[in-house]
Amino acid sequence: MGNSYAGQLRTTRFEEVLHNSIEASLRSNIVVPRPVFSQLYLEAEQPLAHNGRTENDDEDDEDGSESNSPPIPYQMKPPPEGCCTTDGYCQAGRDLRLSSLASDSLDVLPGFMLIGLKSPALPENLLVGAVDHRFLPDERGHNALLGFSGYCMGCGEKGFRYFTDFANHINLKLSTQPKKQKHLKFHLYRNNQGVLVKGAPICWRGHGCQLHCFGDPLLSA
Repeated sequence: MGNSYAGQLRTTRFEEVLHNSIEASLRSNIVVPRPVFSQLYLEAEQPLAHNGRTENDDEDDEDGSESNSPPIPYQMKPPPEGCCTTDGYCQAGRDLRLSSLASDSLDVLPGFMLIGLKSPALPENLLVGAVDHRFLPDERGHNALLGFSGYCMGCGEKGFRYFTDFANHINLKLSTQPKKQKHLKFHLYRNNQGVLVKGAPICWRGHGCQLHCFGDPLLSA
């Protein structure tokens, strides 16, 4: 059982490193990505504990990331001239804060879910975004496709295929490589009064989260 879990961790680690390296190569002209081989084999491995978890798993649980790799330094692209850069607003100047959109009627495209995003600049609030459900884990923390597909619930701009681009558009202003596991934090649902509220945390690592305890997440059919 322990060996099987260790193999699963290495497979997940390889997929994450490969995906991050490819995206960094394609999207960034500032950060030079580290070779995949170096990231996988030349970094010190985390010893597995007797229960199959690594020593730093508790730290990863706090921010929802999937690996024990150190943060990748990152410098976001300069925003387009004249666009909005206010925290909680997209670059088109539309409010994305859950507290502002909770009572609004929001149209969600088929196959997408409303998600609460964590912004470093707004720790007491969530931003609302729409994400293709195929790129999110199920209630057991499994079956999420690598990559990202989403659109802005403020201005309605669609076609974001990289979380990096989406993070830029919604003004997350990050200093480390954007990771969907760290910033896509909660499912959103409407309560009995029709108000959009924070629901279950997104279970990136499958630690027993149960969606029905918080209400049904909004998935547009």
